[in-house]
Amino acid sequence: MLRYGLICMVLASCVWAQSGETPSSPTPDHSPSQAAAPKLPEPQEFPADKVPQDAVIVTITGVCQHPEAAKTPADCKTTFTRAEFEKIVDALKPHAPQSARRMLATTYAQSLIREQKGLEMGLDKTADFTNRLEVNRLLISHEALDDAQKQQAWDNVTDKEIEDYYKQNPAEFVEVDVLRVFVPWFEPDENKKLPEAEREKQNLAWQSKLKEEAEKLRTRALAGEDFMVLQKEAYKFTDVSSPVTEQVITLLRTRRFMLDNALMPMMDLQPGQVSQIVPEDNGYYIFKCTRRQALPLNEWTRREIRGRFRDRRIAEDQTNLKKLADSSAIYNESYFGPKPPPEPQNDAPPYDVMPGWKKNP
Repeated sequence: MLRYGLICMVLASCVWAQSGETPSSPTPDHSPSQAAAPKLPEPQEFPADKVPQDAVIVTITGVCQHPEAAKTPADCKTTFTRAEFEKIVDALKPHAPQSARRMLATTYAQSLIREQKGLEMGLDKTADFTNRLEVNRLLISHEALDDAQKQQAWDNVTDKEIEDYYKQNPAEFVEVDVLRVFVPWFEPDENKKLPEAEREKQNLAWQSKLKEEAEKLRTRALAGEDFMVLQKEAYKFTDVSSPVTEQVITLLRTRRFMLDNALMPMMDLQPGQVSQIVPEDNGYYIFKCTRRQALPLNEWTRREIRGRFRDRRIAEDQTNLKKLADSSAIYNESYFGPKPPPEPQNDAPPYDVMPGWKKNP
């Protein structure tokens, strides 16, 4: 039987990483994609499906199922069935590929053999072992709590909440395809050698030239000129060597949650419309909308909204637990030092609208 289900689950995280697989999540991927709309995954069928649930699928000789029994390892044998093994697999990655299942079983068998060796050496009787066991017990407890809270938060979102959110936030369910011209800003190398006052003056003058160039490019964009040509000229003007391709100038299926506030004007464009000059910390942008679509309330958008409610409620739970811990624990500052300042928030958007570019050497 499976004596160490939790250990197996911990080991499995390494297995999925090695196999390129990740544990399943109830929410769809929010990263932008240039592919067609995703399809729901189809259940996979394995030849292993014909193996009976009670069939033994792994046998490990020399590993005792009950270490306390008066047996030598040579007399021991550990087995587990398909049903026992798939309880672990299904909790981690339903329909996992057969190669990943084999890797998990191999990792589990190797871990049991290593554990048997450690028990023979008496390592479980050491203080270090006990301390490590306590740390791992806490980690597993935290993971179990996180999993339970995520599932509870997911399950408790009602259909009415989803439908109300969709109706009240229509702009969040608009996606656009846009063409983009990027005029990058950087400090010219010659300016870095100037005295501080002169350096600032020259940098302001350079930024003014960049904006003038961006305005000229926008005028040409309004006249219908090819954005590929415009981007090449923007790079030439700013001495950037990166090649210009369709991928560089095109942003597909862009949504509001992908952008920071400065770039939101692109989401208000109608097909064929060109934006004003959009300033950002790294330069100036010009956008032209080529497609605009309101996403329907279907299975994917429902899952997305459910995920947003779940994430919000999990964040609230974590904040409440942190406040409880902060109010319950007293720390000796003579030993730990003063309380550290709060960590800064990372507000960077998950979607990089700036193409890869580099200045000519």
